[in-house]
Amino acid sequence: MAIKPKKLPTLLLLTDNPLMRAFFEGVIAKIEAHALIIASSKLEALEYLDRTYISIIVVDEKIPNLALIPLCTDIRTLKDYAHTPILIITAHLKKSFIRNLIKAGATDFLREPLEEDEFLLRMEMAGGVMETQAKMATLSSCMSKDAPSNASLEHRAVLGDRATKLVGQALSEKTQLALLLLEIDQYPQIVETRGENVAHALTLDFEDHLQKLIRSQDLLYNQNHGKFAVFLPKTSCKAAVFIAENISEYLDSEIFSAGNIRFTLTVSIGVASLDQAGDATKSAAINLERLSSCASQCLKKANEKKDTIVSEPPKTGDNP
Repeated sequence: MAIKPKKLPTLLLLTDNPLMRAFFEGVIAKIEAHALIIASSKLEALEYLDRTYISIIVVDEKIPNLALIPLCTDIRTLKDYAHTPILIITAHLKKSFIRNLIKAGATDFLREPLEEDEFLLRMEMAGGVMETQAKMATLSSCMSKDAPSNASLEHRAVLGDRATKLVGQALSEKTQLALLLLEIDQYPQIVETRGENVAHALTLDFEDHLQKLIRSQDLLYNQNHGKFAVFLPKTSCKAAVFIAENISEYLDSEIFSAGNIRFTLTVSIGVASLDQAGDATKSAAINLERLSSCASQCLKKANEKKDTIVSEPPKTGDNP
């Protein structure tokens, strides 16, 4: 007889370790309106998933004879569990290990030894990933199959008045302005292997991550085709490179989603600044064009190596 689904969020913990069990019992007891179910084997865990409502799954990799990849794959095939967060407790965070589990359906990883604050943060982030995945899946399913296959890709975002005003303001106030052009290295392959709908959904998730990394005064444009422009007011080229490095490092460790498909991505970044590419005797529109052209040339060079940042060298006589 099936158990009536619970309305409150319920965590399923898969472990046979008493200390691990005690840790999660203590944490969940502090969270209002949350429940905990503990399973000690894959079979028991799958039975709970079939019988009751589970909102998040935590798996201890040290359970004997537990194959993580088949477990994640099996969970993702279950009805209603395409987007449920799966957190893996592990001391191994090699890229190959992470990539294989992400492909199988894992959402995130918990490092050992466990810490309460980190778990709560990961649980919150996993919930956000779950919501994003569901939205992306809905978006993909609602895209018309009758629409031209390249309809969303043929439209290139126009930088618009705000970018021109930023350039004009920098010129009039004699302040610095930098531009980052980012391109997802894997985008062409994703279009080819997964299709344009998946690629489009992925760029929306990528844009959401990128928006969280930039400052409130910065200006972000999704230029389609896996490309993004970020204008950085009052920022030198050197500072812009530092920002680009932080963005690249963060994105390299993140998990991106398009529906129930997960990706790890890298970016190539071109960096240019108005003091290097601009001309104070010209209009804001011309300077915007010059700035964009300079950043594009840098991005082209970065694309030759992939996962690389290239900036315009300082003018002769400028301070490094």
